[in-house]
Amino acid sequence: MTDNYLDALYNPQHILIVGFSTNVKKEPITFLNVLKQQGYEGKISLLGRERGQYLGHEIYSDVSQLPAGIDLAFNMVSATATVDLLPRVAAQGVRAAVIFTSGFAEMGEEGYRLQASVVERCNANGMRIVGPNCPGYFNLPRGINLTGIADIPKGPVGLISQSGNVGITLWDQAAMLDIGFSAFIGVGNQSDIPIHEHIEYLAADENTKVIALYIEGLPTDQGERFISICKKASLRKPIVALKGGRTDGGMRAAQSHTAAMSSVSKVYSSVFADSGVIEVEHLEHLLPICEVLYRCPPMKGERVAIVGSGGGHSTVCTDEVELAGLEVPEFNQELQDALGKRLPAYAPKRNPVDMTGGFTKDPSLFAQLTQLVLDKDATFDGFINYGLYGLWHDGELDPASPHTYESAAPILGDIQSKNDLPIIFYTPYAYQKHSVFTALREAGIPCYPNLNLAALGLAALSQRHKFLSKPAIADEQPPAATDFPRIDKGSSTEDMITEALRGYGIKFPQTILCPTAEDAAVAAEKIGFPVVLKAVLPGVLHKSDVGGVATGLGSMGATRNAANVMTSSIAEKLGADSQQGFLVSQDLGRRRELFIGVRRDDLLGSVGLLGFGGVYAEALHDTEICLLPASAERVMSSLSRLRSKTMWSAFRGDPAVSPEKIAGILNNLNAALRQNAEVGAIECNPVIAVGSELFAVDAAVEFVEEM
Repeated sequence: MTDNYLDALYNPQHILIVGFSTNVKKEPITFLNVLKQQGYEGKISLLGRERGQYLGHEIYSDVSQLPAGIDLAFNMVSATATVDLLPRVAAQGVRAAVIFTSGFAEMGEEGYRLQASVVERCNANGMRIVGPNCPGYFNLPRGINLTGIADIPKGPVGLISQSGNVGITLWDQAAMLDIGFSAFIGVGNQSDIPIHEHIEYLAADENTKVIALYIEGLPTDQGERFISICKKASLRKPIVALKGGRTDGGMRAAQSHTAAMSSVSKVYSSVFADSGVIEVEHLEHLLPICEVLYRCPPMKGERVAIVGSGGGHSTVCTDEVELAGLEVPEFNQELQDALGKRLPAYAPKRNPVDMTGGFTKDPSLFAQLTQLVLDKDATFDGFINYGLYGLWHDGELDPASPHTYESAAPILGDIQSKNDLPIIFYTPYAYQKHSVFTALREAGIPCYPNLNLAALGLAALSQRHKFLSKPAIADEQPPAATDFPRIDKGSSTEDMITEALRGYGIKFPQTILCPTAEDAAVAAEKIGFPVVLKAVLPGVLHKSDVGGVATGLGSMGATRNAANVMTSSIAEKLGADSQQGFLVSQDLGRRRELFIGVRRDDLLGSVGLLGFGGVYAEALHDTEICLLPASAERVMSSLSRLRSKTMWSAFRGDPAVSPEKIAGILNNLNAALRQNAEVGAIECNPVIAVGSELFAVDAAVEFVEEM
């Protein structure tokens, strides 16, 4: 568990505002007034330029005069003043500080040095830091609000964000969702306390039921600790994350805003997936998906029943559910017959079922038909109800209706709770603040004016169940350090790289290095036809682009002729001195080809890459990150995210590509990377699946650039 400095942060008994002024036009007085308005019952002290009092609180002008027992300092003085003042406050025994002030690492190299100095000096005096460049924080059940913004709705969501504006956006959105917040921490530049420590604290907080995370980047080498804590926290409560800086432009914006060096978005997506964190792609989805995970039970499978009113909505809803990776299977005949007895003959009944407006006579018809589906077909795992629920443009319900919209809502909520499966409602009016929709949400039924969001909500619930139900599997361990071959910048040719990687356990076809065309022809006969002929071209990554590869050669003569043509082509394009002989190897034929590689990574040390391979690998760009050390489970997760994922299962008589053997290659490559400091990346492309075996037929090494 985290140290007591987080207790001092989230549950302080005595708060000090540093940089206080009685000028009503300045921010400190606003922050104090909001804190008092929130109902904070602890002690408040103020540190300013002049000794005095304000609203019964002591203003101190000298750090040495501060009373004992202060838990938290909220720093609002300038960056340059902070360097001198805050360490002296720390020396008075204050355990935690929130640095609201900007002007540190987000401003560049000089700001970074200023920030490092503050953290080092405060830490030396026993104080831990949130921020700088921090928008504030709150813990509403404890009556703490140091954001300067009043009337933030209370509720079950704990929010951790690298952006204050993201927080403000979500606090405003919460009113439309009838939800609110337990705690918020704006981590700013993450100069000291990393995000995962806040996650760990909120995972144990009884008032927080789901954690929302907006993240632009993590500090260097913090990835493994982040994964470890998130895995444990996700078992206790859901975590939903939005990664800012997923594009090149977004990464630039993130760096200028928070000084966090974002890694490739796919690395973060893999980190989230491995940790049980549910990732969303849009800011507008972050809080709704938190709400779904709070109100609904996890979805135990992928079969969705769609029950509602309106043909167009039913069609679009089906598309959205299937695009989200779930299924909309046809109802069985017994269920269709039962629906036929309840609905007009022209009403669609195969899934989706369209009640064709019947709910205007009784809005509980949604619940009735949902229950009928469950009674006649127990194979469904989740529901979307859809329609013009609320009918703001058409007036009220039929006066003879036995239910109002409000009284019908608990009936649907009871079905969800009794059957332990999720129900999400779509209506285009859902974000209008009204008791109709509040009643649904209070019954446990999220409702949205967006069919895509409803489908993504069920997908998140399915992802949540998969994480909670998967067995704990220990990660594979990389090979132990032994007397492995050295790979350095002298290892510049493919044959040298191949030979070195064989020493790390990577399988290659038989290969012979040949100085001349005639030697290549003799080697081809020795290996057995057909063969592949490649030119040895130091420093050339894509030999086929210059005519340096020939495949399917079936005789000595064909090999000799291909070698002569190859030499002429390369001499014309690169010069006569560029080629250093030929490589002849067994041709394994046209088979499934994988890209498998590893590279160094600031966040995790190293990561694996896995995807569609061959000469079109770069054009298709169908690769995913696999966290290291690789395991069969991690490999399968990476394969499942590929566009080409169906290629790697059993296919046209070939067995499924072995995730265990892919994991073995990744871990062996990682051993080569970790044990050779000059190596920045290693790729094997293609790796060919031959029956149940995997053979690398080409390899390349990228070396670390000298600083």
